[in-house]
Amino acid sequence: MLGHELRNPIAPIDSALTAARKLSTGHPAVLSALDIAARQTRLLKRLVSDLLDASRIRHGKLSVRPSYGLLQDIVADAVAAVKADLSNGQHRLRVTVPTYPVRVHADPARLTQVVANLLSNAFKYTPPDGDIALVVEAPDVSIESMHNASPRSAVITVTDNGTGISASMLPHVFDMFAQSPSARKRAEGGLGIGLAVVKNLVGAHNGTVTIASAGEGQGTEVTVRLPIVCEGTKEPAVATMLRVAPVRILLVDDNADTTEALGTLLELEGHEVRRAQSGPEALSIVESFTPDVALIDISMPGMNGLELARLLRQRAQCSLTKLVAVTGYTHDASRLQTDERVFDFYLTKPLSLDDLADVVLCP
Repeated sequence: MLGHELRNPIAPIDSALTAARKLSTGHPAVLSALDIAARQTRLLKRLVSDLLDASRIRHGKLSVRPSYGLLQDIVADAVAAVKADLSNGQHRLRVTVPTYPVRVHADPARLTQVVANLLSNAFKYTPPDGDIALVVEAPDVSIESMHNASPRSAVITVTDNGTGISASMLPHVFDMFAQSPSARKRAEGGLGIGLAVVKNLVGAHNGTVTIASAGEGQGTEVTVRLPIVCEGTKEPAVATMLRVAPVRILLVDDNADTTEALGTLLELEGHEVRRAQSGPEALSIVESFTPDVALIDISMPGMNGLELARLLRQRAQCSLTKLVAVTGYTHDASRLQTDERVFDFYLTKPLSLDDLADVVLCP
């Protein structure tokens, strides 16, 4: 999903930093500057991802796409994702997972995000040399009664001996942008969105998340319960991921950063992309480029998205192009669907790769 994967457009920055490190010939000052840039890039990735997820929560679009996989793999991916935080903070992390394979039906990327967010919070609010424990418990269905049809739950617990949470703050920790004054001092640029995202993602998996703390300075324990454990023999071990064959895409949005970021992400997925920041520029592009899909921002100065779509409909080369209206407001999409028949689809920002898949695969 775009909300979780918009880190990809920053990949060129990572590549540039890697290349610069190789060319630095080990000069201490250069390496120090590159380390600073790398840390700031990681922070930027987290902030962009958090903001997009916050927007999806607000629009009710923070969804999951379950598939079958091993819970141990998901936990390993989450630990790998926060490896830099572990090294920087000099914490001691203890991970305990079942010794037997645990097959689960869940969105692996989103569940990895849940565990990584919990670990990241623990790192942020635990002083150096602190202790963090990640414990995963799940039943071994191979020895359970085959007639037990009740959902089998996985329990994920993250415990730390860090700053803890005051009694007054505890009821609000899952609220968007919630941070206590003491927490802000250690947030390292965070926005207070991580636990809100965790709650929404766990809820989307029909699970629950609770948090406990004896008070400030007393550490924290977060417990996630997910009814996702399943029989390993009933479904294929590897799910078939929804893939979209490469298509030709025209992006039209007056916001250059938005267009560049989404265009880069789509190109990383193998699509051929052209970008335009105005209606006239888009019309010029289609003279030599016939898009399969045109993603058109509605609110543009000068020629707006609706006017552009009408003109594209008049061009023979765009007769088979799927015209997609893109807006930041749900009421705009509802109005266009009611009043206009120019567009084939109507999407609300922020877009995701799943949105595009639905458009492309729809007959």
